[in-house]
Amino acid sequence: MFSFLILITLGWIFNYAHRMAVSPLLPFIKADFHLSSAEAGLLMTALLLPYALVQVPAGYLGDRFGRKKLLVVSIFGYSISSAMLFFAGKYWEVILFRVLYGFFSGLYYAPATSLIAEAYGGRKGSALGVFMLGPPVGTGLVPLLVVPIALNLGWRYAFPGLALMSSTIGVLLALSLRFKERHRKARLSIEVGSVSLALANFLALMAFFGVLTFLVAFLTSYGMSIEEASALFSLLSVLGIAGSLLGGFSYDRLGRRALEIAFLLNALLIALLTLKPNPLVLIPLGVAFYSVGPMVTAHTAEVAGRENLGSVMGFVNMVGFFGATVGPYAVGLLIDHFGYQKAFLLIPAVYLLAWALIKLGD
Repeated sequence: MFSFLILITLGWIFNYAHRMAVSPLLPFIKADFHLSSAEAGLLMTALLLPYALVQVPAGYLGDRFGRKKLLVVSIFGYSISSAMLFFAGKYWEVILFRVLYGFFSGLYYAPATSLIAEAYGGRKGSALGVFMLGPPVGTGLVPLLVVPIALNLGWRYAFPGLALMSSTIGVLLALSLRFKERHRKARLSIEVGSVSLALANFLALMAFFGVLTFLVAFLTSYGMSIEEASALFSLLSVLGIAGSLLGGFSYDRLGRRALEIAFLLNALLIALLTLKPNPLVLIPLGVAFYSVGPMVTAHTAEVAGRENLGSVMGFVNMVGFFGATVGPYAVGLLIDHFGYQKAFLLIPAVYLLAWALIKLGD
């Protein structure tokens, strides 16, 4: 069971590596296509919108026809579509391939989290903490992989390289799924109790992706080199490994209160980083930033029923990624008009609104 959890987690790690590769490569891509910050933000929005829209269908299809099979389709689909960026010669072609990537990558989360939550029961928080290593490890690993390639060969070569690695995980996962999966009854419905959680997830992911998309550019605007800023970007994500594990562990013991604390910590730490950019703030921020994912996922599993677990997982993630879709473009637009500091100072307020929704939701 643990080896299967590791394979699913590796698939999620590369899911994030592909999607977040744009952030450290943003200076190269902006220069190549002469993009504004708002247009650069659309490179993230382009994948997040189809990713969000496919969440509920992916959860239902996984419940109905087999979650494991859908995971394999997702890995090969997102690997191939991301590799196609190598051939993009125009801005709209980059957008198109990112949209295709967003569709296939969106098939992964709901069946994977449903499978883990059902298998681990009362220990689902800790197991989902392992799975949610995907965001920090994938995001932290990707600059170390793609920036050297971009500096030596060009940014386009980074995506086929990532695709080769993720396709290998897809092959291993496919080989591990030779046994027949048990069929189950599936119900396409959403619990009322999941709505406030979904709205809080909307705000949290809007802030999360808004920060991650422009963090390297934010740091370089204060005089750091791109190498230094990329290293700090990776540090944030490496610390997020502890955050993800701690988040799952904390939820198993504190429940909803752990999520409330995480939202408040993120608001405070991002405000401190914005007012006085200090690399030391990234240490607690990396932990708090990535602790939210496993908590939201575990809490979602508690408000869902057995027959619609995938649908509810997909619904909460779908609404969250509508926020993620808005975040990069909105932050980019604010940066264009008001500068980095004023734009980033609005992000703590977003986390405080998410905290209020969870606090008042029950």
